[in-house]
Formats: sequence, C-alpha cells, structure tokens
Amino acid sequence: MFMSSKAYWKRRCPMCPDGIRKMVRSLPFHMIVMILLFVGCRGGASDDEVVARVGNAVLSRETMEQKMAWEGVGTDQESDFVDRWVNRELLYLEAKRRGLDQSMELRWEMELVEKEYLIQKLLERTFAQRVEIAEDEIAAYYENHKEEFRVDEDEVRALHILTKTRADANVARQEIIAGKPFEDAVMEHSVGIFKENGGNMGFFCRGDVIPEIQRYAFRLAEGRVSPVFSSNYGYHIIKIIKKRARGDYKDLADVRDEIFNQIRVNKERSAYYDLLFRLQNQTEVYVSIPKAREEEPDTAAIPIQQNGLEDSNP
Repeated sequence: MFMSSKAYWKRRCPMCPDGIRKMVRSLPFHMIVMILLFVGCRGGASDDEVVARVGNAVLSRETMEQKMAWEGVGTDQESDFVDRWVNRELLYLEAKRRGLDQSMELRWEMELVEKEYLIQKLLERTFAQRVEIAEDEIAAYYENHKEEFRVDEDEVRALHILTKTRADANVARQEIIAGKPFEDAVMEHSVGIFKENGGNMGFFCRGDVIPEIQRYAFRLAEGRVSPVFSSNYGYHIIKIIKKRARGDYKDLADVRDEIFNQIRVNKERSAYYDLLFRLQNQTEVYVSIPKAREEEPDTAAIPIQQNGLEDSNP
C-alpha cells in the first residue's frame, strides 16, 4: 500500500513534539555542561574583572553573572558558584589530560545534545508563532466531546485539615466557624499532605479515601464543614466544596485545563508535522534501507503445469 510523503515522514519520524521535550529534559545535566564547556568561551581574559582562573580557563565577573542568572542562582551564592566552577574546571582538565575527550562516545553524546537542544528551541519558537488557543475553542471542544466528561461515579471535592491532637483540630474548627477562611486554617494547623494546596483534595470517589473521610464527604451538603473526627492518621476536618452525581457532566471550569492541554497537543503535533513536511520538500533526502531477504519458493514442491494440465511424465 502506498502512502503520501507526509504519512511516510510521520511513520519515519517518531520524535513527536512531546517526545522531543521528554528526550531533551531527560538528558543528563553533565552532558549539557559538557556542551557548554566545549562550545562556550574558554579563551583568555577580557578587560572584565577576573573572578577565577584555572589554567587557561578564565571566569570573568560578567560571564559569572550571566551564567548565575541563566542557572537561577542568587547573587548571595557567588562564592558557592565560583567554587563549583573551579572544581568543574579542574575535573575537566584532568579528563582531557587522560584523553577522555577523544572518545567517539563523547562526540556522539555531544552531537545528540546539541541537535536535540536546537530542535527543542526550534519547536518552541514554531509553536509560539503558530499555536494559539482561544476560549471559544475550549468551549467548542467541551460541547463536541461532552460525553467524555460524564461522571461515572459519585464524586466529591473537599478541603481537608489533619492535626495530631483533637485540641488542635477543635481550635481550627472554631476559627473556621467564626469566619476564618478554611484555607488559612489549613496553613496554620494542618500537617496533612494537602497543606501546600490549601487543603484541596481535588475530586475523589468513595474508594479513593479512607472510610472515616468517606463517611462525612458523601453525606454532607456543599459548603458544610464536618465535625472533628479521628482516624489512625490523626484528627480531621473537611469542608465540602462541590459534589457530582453519577451521570452528571463535569463543569467546563473543572476540565478547562485538561481541554486546553489536549488542544495544545493536537495543534503542536499538527505544526510539527507541517514543519517537517515542508522541510522534507525543501531538502534533498535520500534513504536506503535494505529489504529483508524473502525466502525463495521451493520450486521442487510446485507441480509444473502445461496447458492447464499437470505434467505426468516421469
């Protein structure tokens, strides 16, 4: 079966946009550093203030400040940054002295890092120019795929406080009843895993939580705060934010980010293959892949026919 050139390149190029991202992000940091060491400026000092020197390698203040900003290092960590730079240069020079920079594996790794990094930057720029998502697109996707957002089981979204003692839980609940925002009480009193999210547990079904939470979560009405109750983990308070019954549709607001990401992936994939197809048409490409040798037919086992009749001669 024949396929179009675009279909051919889709099959031959498994590096979809998300795949490119994962590949680049999964590259070891030391490989990125090696690229920077090789392609970066390693020459003599400029007129700028010299902060450190190891052999012929010079770290100027201007370069140091640029690299610290690029790496997200605070200005209060200059000393640590310089120490790391010196140690890295010492190890780098020793590796070169032992001839490790002459290995073919290093060249392959550096070539891979450089290519994947540049590809990632190209795709980021392409997507920034071509991928735009309007709110009406998100709403239209929601309406056209509404069945995907039907609730299969009863669900509850709740905020949660966990304390080590009943006294702490009682204080937190009294403050909430007196008008303190539940999220503020979470930050002051909770020791639970949801503390950094303001106590937000997200949506959950009955089997997703311990029985003690389940008992109150599916019984209380929206907006209600539970009494203090205990479990093997400590003392709990929950506030019901939203409930969805089986068969309901999830609200657009609840699934907006999910839809946005799906549209983004679709548009990025389309932009990726459009770019690849255009480049393939602009560039001479030659591919030679040996075909697998097919087994030759066993002619001795095939009867010879003449005029539609088997040859009966001995």
